[in-house]
Amino acid sequence: MSAVRWWRYALVAGLVLACVLAAACSGPRSGASATSGVSGCAAVLPLARSTVHDEGTLTEVRRISRSEADALSRQLGVQPVAPPRSHPAAPNLHRPVRSPGWPHACLVVYRGNYPAGTIAGASPPAVGGRYALIVLRVRHPAVDRILVTDRLPPGVHS
Repeated sequence: MSAVRWWRYALVAGLVLACVLAAACSGPRSGASATSGVSGCAAVLPLARSTVHDEGTLTEVRRISRSEADALSRQLGVQPVAPPRSHPAAPNLHRPVRSPGWPHACLVVYRGNYPAGTIAGASPPAVGGRYALIVLRVRHPAVDRILVTDRLPPGVHS
């Protein structure tokens, strides 16, 4: 076999392999992934870290629903705040009306020493503790609530 012919076969085989790999990587997913619940939360980890002033150890990261976040707040003795209601306006006939839903949110838990008043915006503000539980909105990264406690409620792991 000549050198030119060998290179052609190698080139064709490489292109076929690249096409097969591209098709396999871009196909529909089964939804099973070891990081499916956490990967969306990766974008807010720097915000969570700055919230606790780079203090403590990251112990848990997971997606959280509004009802879970509200239940967590109640378990720690904090009454969840209802979202602000907008003024009733004339409906826009050109655009479909969408109800404002709870955005994709994540719970990030840090273990450390958090005396009262060291984390701005913590609830309750006069309580210190060993754990900072931070609920963060993902799409437009923002802190939704910060809970400081000495004991983790059931369902939250350290």
